[in-house]
Amino acid sequence: MAFSHWLPTLLALPALLPWTASALDTNQWRNRTIYQLLTDRFALPAGKDVKPCDPTLGIFCGGTWRGIYEHLDYIQNMNFDAIWISPIVANMPDWTSDGEGYPGYWQQSLYEINPSFGSEEDLMTLIDEVHRRGMLLMLDIVVNHMALPGPPKDDLDYSIMHPFNEAKYYHPYCQGHYDDQDLDNIQNCWLGGKGTLLADLDTESPEVQSMLALWIKNQIWKYGIDGLRIDAAINVEPSFFPGFVEAADIFATGEVYTQHTEIACRWSDTIGSILNYPLYFQLTYSLEGSGGDMKALADTIADISKTCKDATVLGNFAENHDVPRFANNTADMARAQNIVSYIMTHDGIPIIYYGQEQHLNGDTEPYFNRDALWEYDYNQDAVLYKLIAKLNLFRRHVSNKHPDYLNTESSTIDVGQNTITFAKGGANDPKVITVFNNKGADADDFKVELCNKQDHGYSAGDDLFDVVSCKDSKVSDSGCIEAWVSDGLPVVLFKKDALQGSTLCGIEGASDVVVAKKYVQSTTYTTRISGELTVMHSATTMPLADAPASATATTTVGGVPGATAASNSTSGAAAAMGRGPTYALSLSAVVFAGAFLFLLRI
Repeated sequence: MAFSHWLPTLLALPALLPWTASALDTNQWRNRTIYQLLTDRFALPAGKDVKPCDPTLGIFCGGTWRGIYEHLDYIQNMNFDAIWISPIVANMPDWTSDGEGYPGYWQQSLYEINPSFGSEEDLMTLIDEVHRRGMLLMLDIVVNHMALPGPPKDDLDYSIMHPFNEAKYYHPYCQGHYDDQDLDNIQNCWLGGKGTLLADLDTESPEVQSMLALWIKNQIWKYGIDGLRIDAAINVEPSFFPGFVEAADIFATGEVYTQHTEIACRWSDTIGSILNYPLYFQLTYSLEGSGGDMKALADTIADISKTCKDATVLGNFAENHDVPRFANNTADMARAQNIVSYIMTHDGIPIIYYGQEQHLNGDTEPYFNRDALWEYDYNQDAVLYKLIAKLNLFRRHVSNKHPDYLNTESSTIDVGQNTITFAKGGANDPKVITVFNNKGADADDFKVELCNKQDHGYSAGDDLFDVVSCKDSKVSDSGCIEAWVSDGLPVVLFKKDALQGSTLCGIEGASDVVVAKKYVQSTTYTTRISGELTVMHSATTMPLADAPASATATTTVGGVPGATAASNSTSGAAAAMGRGPTYALSLSAVVFAGAFLFLLRI
C-alpha cells in the first residue's frame, strides 16, 4: 500500500494522542557538557575478542551500545553530563570500495536499528543507564540523504531505501562538492564516493518534510532521546529546519561545515544552535603555535557574537571525526591544555571528542582520527583527562552558584601577541578570568597584568585562585590582577571564597553541586494490529516524588552515582536530570501509536 495513501491519517495522529510533551529546552542544554563518541570505535562489549582496528581500512571494528554502557564510568568520571552517540538506524549492510558504514551516516532504513551496534534492548539499556546517572543523550541523525551502492547510473534501485523508496523523494542526480560558496550545489546535489551514493533528499517537498517529521517524533518517543545533532545541515536549505525542530520538540544543533560566520549563522538562526566551525578554524590556528594570530581570534569571537542570535548555545569543539585531532597540528601538551580549557570555559556548549582526553593525534586522511579507544586502555590518569574532569566540575560549580554565568557572553579584556584574556560572569557576580596562550611548554614564565576594574570586576586585596595550577593569587593594592603563566599553561582565575564547596584542588567544604532528580520509567507495550504482533516502548519522566514507592535515587559528582531504582514496568531508572522529554501516555495513546507504527511499515 502506498505511503501517501496513509499520509493524511498519519499527520492527524499527533492531535489524537492524549500526550503532553515537555521537552528539554535550549537553556538546559546550555548547562551541559557533551562527550562525543563514535559507537564503533569507543568500546567493545565484555567478552568480545579484541582484534586490531586499522582506521585506514574504513570498516567496522566492533564497538557497540553495550560497550558504551559498560564504560560510562570512564565518561562520567570526567564529570560529563551528556553524551553524543552515532546514528542508530540501519545502514548499507555491505562493504563498498569506500569501506563500510561504521560511522552510521550511510542510512538505508530509518525505522530499523543498526545491528552492527547491537540489539534494540542494548540501545534502550544504554539510554536508561545514561538517564539513571543524570546524563542526557544526544543522537546523531541525518536528514540530508539516504545511501545506496554506486556508481551513478540510470536505473538506480530506490526501493532498497526506506521509507523513501521512490525517485520522487530525491533531487535528480548531480555530483556534489564541498564548496561552501556554492550553496545551490551543496543543497541539491549528491554526496558520496565511487562505491557509495548519498541520494539527496528533496527536503523542499512537503511530503518528505512530513515523513521526516513523523520519523523523528517516533525516534524521540520510542527511545527517550534528549537532543539531536543534525549531520550535514549545511546541505539542507535553512527553511527546512524550523518545522523539523518544532516536530522534534527537543534541543538540536546542526553541522554547518564552513569557516564563514555569516553563512553559518543562517542555520544557527533556524535550528537554534550549530557546531561552531567558524570558531574552530580560527581557534585551532591561533593556539597551535606561537605564530597564531590572537587578534584574529578576538575578531572571530566578536563576529560570531554579533551575527548569530545566541553564541552561548553554539557547540564549541577543537576535534571531531571530520577534522584532524589538535595533537596532529602540535604535540605540545601545554597548547593542548590551552585549547581544552578554552572549550570548557568560554561561551557555548563544550564538546570533547572521544580520545581527545588521551591526546590522540590522528589526521583525517586516512581517518586516523577515528582510532579504537580500547587500544589506549582508558587511562584516567592522563593529563587532559584530569584537566577536563576538573574544568567540568568548575563550570558546574560556578553555574550552580551564579545562574547568569553560562548565558552571559564573555568580554575580551586583553589581547597580546601570544595571549588572549577573557572575563565571564553576570553583572553582579564575580568574574571568571581566563588567560590563554600559544607559547608552548618550553616558554619562560611571564605575567599578564590586568588593571582595569571595569574589565575584571575585582577590588584591591581580593583573593583569587587559579583552578588549573591550584595556586593562590591576590589583587594588588593598585587593583591589578597579575596572571602568571608558567610552563605555557592556561590560567583560570576565580574568587577564592566563591569556590567553597566545589571540592576543587582540595578546597574544603561539602560539595554543593546538586542536580534535581527525576524518575524515568521505561515501559514495553505489546499489541496486535491487523493480525501482527507489534512491540512498542515508551519513556515516561516524572518528579521523583511521584515515582513508585520502591524508586530511590542518590547522586554524586565526579563518579558513578549510587542510584538504585525499581518499578513494576519493564525497567525503571532514577535520573538526575533537569526537565527531560516528558510523555504522559494513556492506553488509547498506545493503540493509536501502534497503528501509526504499523502503517509506517506498509
